[in-house]
Amino acid sequence: MKKTVERARTALRIGLLVVLTASSGVAGAIDPRVAQDSRQAFKSFAQPLIGNWDCSLRTWDDRFHERMVETAQKRRFEWVLKGNFLQESVHAVLRGGDTVHVGINLLSVDPETMHVLGSGFDATTPDRRMTIDAELAPDLRHLSGKVEIRPADENARAERLDWQWIDEGRTRSRIYSRASNGREFLNQELICKRAAGAPAATE
Repeated sequence: MKKTVERARTALRIGLLVVLTASSGVAGAIDPRVAQDSRQAFKSFAQPLIGNWDCSLRTWDDRFHERMVETAQKRRFEWVLKGNFLQESVHAVLRGGDTVHVGINLLSVDPETMHVLGSGFDATTPDRRMTIDAELAPDLRHLSGKVEIRPADENARAERLDWQWIDEGRTRSRIYSRASNGREFLNQELICKRAAGAPAATE
């Protein structure tokens, strides 16, 4: 609890430093203290995710939720590129229990805004790309922001991401899209739980 409070205070200090830096109107490089604190906050957020997860992805085609497709997945988080990026590997679970690698996501932090930035790629549609720009909450347990998928779906375009810890061993991610008539609806929901026998990662 003490560490969580300290992380929240650090995140709030970072936000204040960014505001002060922006309002000062001084051109130049980002204050190295801001960059360092932002990266540390990102690592504190991401480190508990390291390891293997069992997931269930539910997708709805439209706002009426008349048809839902559910897919079992296995996901793995690991640090890559000298620990500057968090890589999420996505595997679909086939009926026989085998898995196939279907996607990859790379997450990092913008040292100036402390926003978590991401790019995602799908093996079945290599020209399709998902980008994420989400704000990290001071408690480091919640992300909210915008998501964009290119090329866009003909019937709906993704717009909003909401990610959070449900408890110590489960996470939930929701993507909200906007229908052609402008109404927002829940397009995807991903529930993940830490794989059996996979302890929470530590620094």
